Amino acid sequence: MSERLMARGSICAALVVVLALAPGVLAKTMDDYITEATGYQRAGDLARAVEVIETALKEHPDNAAGYAHLGFYKGMQAGATQNFMEAATLSSESFAMLDKAVALDSLSVDARYYRGLMGVKVPEFLGKLDGALADLELVLKIRDKSPESVPDGIVVSAYSLLGEGYQKKGNTAKATEAWEAVTRLAPGTQTAKAAEANLAKATETPVTPPAPPQSSPGQSSPLPAGDTADLLGQAQAAMDKGDYLAAEKILRQVIGVDSTNTRAYTMLGSALAFADRGYDERIAEDTTLRTNLVFEAMKYFDKAVSLAPNDTEARLMRGIMGVSFPFFVGKLDQGIEDLRIVAESSAPASTKAQAEYWLGFGYQKKGMTYWTKIVNDNPDEAVVRMALDGMRPHIEHFDRAKYPGPVVVVDFVLGFRDELAPQTAVWVETDKGDFVRTIYVSGFSGHAKGVQIVLPEWARRSAFADADAVTGASIDFGHHVHVWDLKDTAGKDVRPGNYVIKVEASYWPSMKYQVASAAVEVGKQENRKAVEEGNYIPYLEVKYLP
Repeated sequence: MSERLMARGSICAALVVVLALAPGVLAKTMDDYITEATGYQRAGDLARAVEVIETALKEHPDNAAGYAHLGFYKGMQAGATQNFMEAATLSSESFAMLDKAVALDSLSVDARYYRGLMGVKVPEFLGKLDGALADLELVLKIRDKSPESVPDGIVVSAYSLLGEGYQKKGNTAKATEAWEAVTRLAPGTQTAKAAEANLAKATETPVTPPAPPQSSPGQSSPLPAGDTADLLGQAQAAMDKGDYLAAEKILRQVIGVDSTNTRAYTMLGSALAFADRGYDERIAEDTTLRTNLVFEAMKYFDKAVSLAPNDTEARLMRGIMGVSFPFFVGKLDQGIEDLRIVAESSAPASTKAQAEYWLGFGYQKKGMTYWTKIVNDNPDEAVVRMALDGMRPHIEHFDRAKYPGPVVVVDFVLGFRDELAPQTAVWVETDKGDFVRTIYVSGFSGHAKGVQIVLPEWARRSAFADADAVTGASIDFGHHVHVWDLKDTAGKDVRPGNYVIKVEASYWPSMKYQVASAAVEVGKQENRKAVEEGNYIPYLEVKYLP
């Protein structure tokens, strides 16, 4: 009997092994995975939902529904995070997954619907809106041909999204048509109530502005010269006071009747750009308000330059905004070119100086975009460390554990960046002006000594007495710390008393130069002195630690 049971048990075990190894017999289907992931998504655990679908796609690598749901969940993660860069990354990944889903199955309702939803919801500057509207329209066409393939809930949602999308496009007729479909298909629901509210807004009778002066067909209708000048003066006065909204209203009035006024377009672009510096209550109604203002501002700058390509004011302002606006505006290269044109023009010296400053800013920003791309695209490459080192400002720290005895800590900032690292010297004098000791001197000056003096004060005070002992590699822009161990050039301890720490920096080829000094008392009590003067050594602090 026991042998018979053992044989039966062996057979069952063998069957389990065979079933486990048989392709697809016990494996989960994509629908099983999607059901599991949907449960996590509804519970608010998007990370787990993503993990489930990613696992499913390893088993079902060419499944359009899997990629559609993965794209949808990543899109939800993008909307949930408060980190802008993370949101941008997740949004990009979302669309990549949704695009792949559509490529695998162009008639996938899930893929088209989720991509349409995402395209309507993300900011317009991402350029997804037109494609989103096409996706949602296709979903409705599929429903017409095959009603059972598209659930009623998706149909209602698709119409609601179309209403939102067409309204963003300014197509009120199509938006109204879509919202009316929602109220007809889902009466009494929250979605229908939202559609009814949107319909009420869309059908409000707009206030008709005063009719502009009549002009011949095909011609603009300029205000009388005196009125135009007066209005532009009012707009400038409002901008000078920081009232950009008032300036905007005046300038819109000007261009409404004078469509060729270059200065009005330039000022309007500036008013919108400057008004974009902060949030106000309008953000509650339109969370993409600031982003849209940026694009609208650039539109007016482009109009000004198209009207008057040789107008240096228009070029300068478009250039400044082009290099200042966020990366997604895509005007950095145009801004750099505008500023180059102004810098090489016959404009006044002050205008050209502004152009050159912002040109430097633009090139610096362009360099940073390359380093950022390296960090994002090559996370495992050694070159990433080089980019990160280039981004990181130089900062030194004082480690008290390394200096158990009394010391003077010299803490300073080199605040200017030239083509070459500056020549720098740090030394100590008595309060009577007698040289005590060099703490540090840059390599070139320390080794060249009197052959070519670029640190004249240190050279005169020290007479290069101790240069060989303290010469080091050149230091550059950033924060630096040096320590004086309270010994003189002969290596003897100095007496208690008052001393002066001096830092001298000389830049080339700009020939910028500064000497900074701060007094310190060596004795029994800890004391410190900080000096913030000048631009090239903007901060110097000396601290005596007994």
